[in-house]
Amino acid sequence: MKRKIGVVAAVFASSLFLTACGSKEYLKDIKAEKYVTLGAYTGIEAAVNKLEVPEGAVDSYIYDNYLAPKAEKVPVTDRAVQEGDVANIDFVGYHDDVAFEGGTGADFDLTIGSGQFIEGFEEGLIGADIGETRRLNLTFPDPYTNPELAGEDVVFEVTVNGISESRAPELTDALVKQLDEEGYNMGGAQTAQELNDYVYQLYDQSVRSAYDNEIETAMASAIMENSTFQDPPEEMVQRFITSIENNMSVRASSIGMSLMQYMQLYQGLDEAGYRTLFDEEGLRMAKQYIMYQAIADKEGLVPTEEEVAGEISSLMTIYGYTSEEELKKSVDVEALKEDLMRKKVIAFLKENGNIQEKAASAE
Repeated sequence: MKRKIGVVAAVFASSLFLTACGSKEYLKDIKAEKYVTLGAYTGIEAAVNKLEVPEGAVDSYIYDNYLAPKAEKVPVTDRAVQEGDVANIDFVGYHDDVAFEGGTGADFDLTIGSGQFIEGFEEGLIGADIGETRRLNLTFPDPYTNPELAGEDVVFEVTVNGISESRAPELTDALVKQLDEEGYNMGGAQTAQELNDYVYQLYDQSVRSAYDNEIETAMASAIMENSTFQDPPEEMVQRFITSIENNMSVRASSIGMSLMQYMQLYQGLDEAGYRTLFDEEGLRMAKQYIMYQAIADKEGLVPTEEEVAGEISSLMTIYGYTSEEELKKSVDVEALKEDLMRKKVIAFLKENGNIQEKAASAE
């Protein structure tokens, strides 16, 4: 359950500025001290993973995004299928001896080890010769995008038509310039070293964001455990629930899924389960923001009008809004103020906390 809550919270926090529907109950409408009695909030310990870019991550990213698309297929005729090969296959999937919809393909190029097919499919082709047909007894994962096949035993008959190796080019300055001319997003890089530096910066930013989120989660959880809460206003809780649901729906839609399909596949929850999760997370988020507000009130961390104006100006520049009025049509300014307050409180907690790093492998 902690993993599921973490995913939902991260999605919510990443798009907090989307305009909320329904409730207009914000922190400005209440006195935080009426809803929380703060416990200790300085000197909080947080054990977090060491801040570092994973070894090999930059090379893997460059290969997957820049070199692999330029790879050439070289036919193989003197051996069987190996990991990493591209196997050209025909296949038919059977459920209860009947071919099922979406389970048939012909002249399909499958990279062995890509994880494109269900578990056991690609592994089952390793060692197959050209012209060989294999019968694979497999089980669909549960949950699965097609509920009728979730957890069901199936049989795939697969024929290997041909084998090829994918040979990617070497990363050179000339290739980087070619990729740039073709419109690849490389941050303006013109040399191999500049591309390496650009990708490293991408990972570094991602690692730092994850590092900051981990610290906030650890500190906020500890402070909440030390504090006593009254039930937050129902309208405020509902605002958080609605925002969570809206943002998860956007994420689902971006990959062509309904909210129900997305939550079933990635969280293993039916509608009743994910709505319970949203309710619980909305209540927790409301309490957490009330707690932040109480700390901000005590420590003088409430954003000034100048700071809010600066944040709005920054968003206008980043997202290309021509006026503040245009921005306010899609950005919840009150939520923006609340998040700016949150950032100031977290900075204060870090400065007055005890952060200890641990190796990632220690988890």
